[in-house]
Amino acid sequence: MKTFSSVILKTVLLSLFILAFSYATFPENWKAVESKSGIQVFERWVDINKDLKVKERRGVIQVRKSLPEVVKTLKDPSNTRLWMEHVSDAYLVKQVSDNVWLSYTCFAIPWPFESRDMVSLSTLEYNNNGSSAYIIIRSKGEAIPVKPKTSRLNNFKACWEIKDLGKGQCSISFTAMTYAAPDYPRFIQDPVIRGTFYRNMLNLKTILDQ
Repeated sequence: MKTFSSVILKTVLLSLFILAFSYATFPENWKAVESKSGIQVFERWVDINKDLKVKERRGVIQVRKSLPEVVKTLKDPSNTRLWMEHVSDAYLVKQVSDNVWLSYTCFAIPWPFESRDMVSLSTLEYNNNGSSAYIIIRSKGEAIPVKPKTSRLNNFKACWEIKDLGKGQCSISFTAMTYAAPDYPRFIQDPVIRGTFYRNMLNLKTILDQ
C-alpha cells in the first residue's frame, strides 16, 4: 500500500519534470504589459493543446531583502494574506519535508467571479552555489475537501525565482498560469486578472522593502 509520503514524493518528481520540460519548450515570447513603481509585468500565450490557449503571466521586482529572508517570507503560506488580494484564508496543510509543503488558499473574489480555493504542493530548490532559489508550485486538488459555495482551482502551476544581487538585495520573478479555459470572456477577465497580478507584486515589494 502506498504511503502518503511516497505519493507526495512521486508527485514532486513528476512536477519538477513537467515544469522543467514546459519552460524549456515554451518560446520566450513575453510581451511587457506594465512597468511602473518598480514592477514589471509580462504576458504570453501558451498552447496547451490544439483546442486550448491560455495566458501565462510573469511579474518581476527587486527588493531590499536577502535571499534567505525572501525565501522565509514566501515559504510561510499565512503570509499570502499580507500581499495577495482577496485571500480570505491561507495556511499550511502539511510540512512534507524542509523543502516540500502542502498549503491551502481561499480566494473571496468579488462578483461576478466565483470564490475559489486551492491546495498547492510547493517545492523549494537551490542552485549549486546557493545564489538562486526556486519555489515550484502546482495545484493538488484532491488533498482536502472543497468548502461550500466555493470551486476548487485546479490545473495551476507557478514558479518563484529569487536571485541574490548582493548587498542585501534580491530580484524576484513570479510566473503563473492556469491551464484551463477561462470562466468569462477574456475582454472581461483579462484586465481584472492583470490588474490584480500587478497589485499583488506591488504589495509584496512594499512588504519586503520594509
